[in-house]
Amino acid sequence: MIGVEIVTDKESKTPNPELLNKIYEKTKDYGILLGKGGRHGNVFRLQPPMCLNAEDVWFALDVMDRSF
Repeated sequence: MIGVEIVTDKESKTPNPELLNKIYEKTKDYGILLGKGGRHGNVFRLQPPMCLNAEDVWFALDVMDRSF
Protein backbone atom coordinates (compact mmCIF):
# COMPACT_ATOMS: atom_id res chain seq x y z
CA MET A 1 0.00 0.00 0.00
CA ILE A 2 1.18 3.50 -0.83
CA GLY A 3 -0.14 6.61 0.90
CA VAL A 4 -0.28 10.00 -0.81
CA GLU A 5 -0.96 12.82 1.61
CA ILE A 6 -2.78 15.89 0.26
CA VAL A 7 -1.76 19.12 2.01
CA THR A 8 -2.20 22.86 1.39
CA ASP A 9 1.55 23.51 1.02
CA LYS A 10 4.90 21.88 1.69
CA GLU A 11 5.85 24.27 4.46
CA SER A 12 2.90 24.02 6.85
CA LYS A 13 1.75 20.55 5.72
CA THR A 14 -1.81 21.51 6.68
CA PRO A 15 -4.19 18.65 5.73
CA ASN A 16 -6.47 19.39 2.77
CA PRO A 17 -9.34 16.87 2.81
CA GLU A 18 -11.50 19.12 0.59
CA LEU A 19 -9.00 18.88 -2.27
CA LEU A 20 -8.67 15.13 -1.72
CA ASN A 21 -12.43 14.73 -2.09
CA LYS A 22 -12.46 16.71 -5.36
CA ILE A 23 -9.62 14.63 -6.81
CA TYR A 24 -11.24 11.43 -5.52
CA GLU A 25 -14.50 12.17 -7.36
CA LYS A 26 -12.63 12.89 -10.59
CA THR A 27 -10.66 9.64 -10.43
CA LYS A 28 -13.93 7.79 -9.80
CA ASP A 29 -15.43 9.38 -12.91
CA TYR A 30 -12.47 8.04 -14.93
CA GLY A 31 -12.93 4.53 -13.50
CA ILE A 32 -10.25 4.37 -10.81
CA LEU A 33 -11.27 3.65 -7.22
CA LEU A 34 -8.81 4.85 -4.59
CA GLY A 35 -8.97 4.46 -0.85
CA LYS A 36 -9.30 7.44 1.47
CA GLY A 37 -7.87 7.54 4.95
CA GLY A 38 -5.57 9.28 7.35
CA ARG A 39 -6.20 10.98 10.62
CA HIS A 40 -7.63 14.04 8.85
CA GLY A 41 -9.11 12.27 5.84
CA ASN A 42 -6.46 13.68 3.52
CA VAL A 43 -4.53 10.56 2.43
CA PHE A 44 -5.07 8.54 -0.73
CA ARG A 45 -4.52 4.83 -0.18
CA LEU A 46 -3.17 3.16 -3.31
CA GLN A 47 -3.33 -0.62 -3.18
CA PRO A 48 -2.94 -2.08 -6.68
CA PRO A 49 -3.95 -5.68 -7.39
CA MET A 50 -1.34 -8.43 -7.83
CA CYS A 51 -2.35 -8.91 -11.49
CA LEU A 52 -1.31 -5.35 -12.40
CA ASN A 53 0.36 -4.91 -15.80
CA ALA A 54 2.17 -2.01 -17.50
CA GLU A 55 -0.96 -0.89 -19.36
CA ASP A 56 -2.86 -0.63 -16.07
CA VAL A 57 -0.07 1.43 -14.52
CA TRP A 58 -0.01 3.92 -17.41
CA PHE A 59 -3.80 4.21 -17.32
CA ALA A 60 -3.78 4.90 -13.57
CA LEU A 61 -0.99 7.49 -13.93
CA ASP A 62 -2.91 9.22 -16.72
CA VAL A 63 -6.08 9.33 -14.59
CA MET A 64 -4.20 10.69 -11.58
CA ASP A 65 -2.52 13.33 -13.76
CA ARG A 66 -5.86 14.45 -15.24
CA SER A 67 -7.55 14.46 -11.84
CA PHE A 68 -4.91 16.57 -10.13
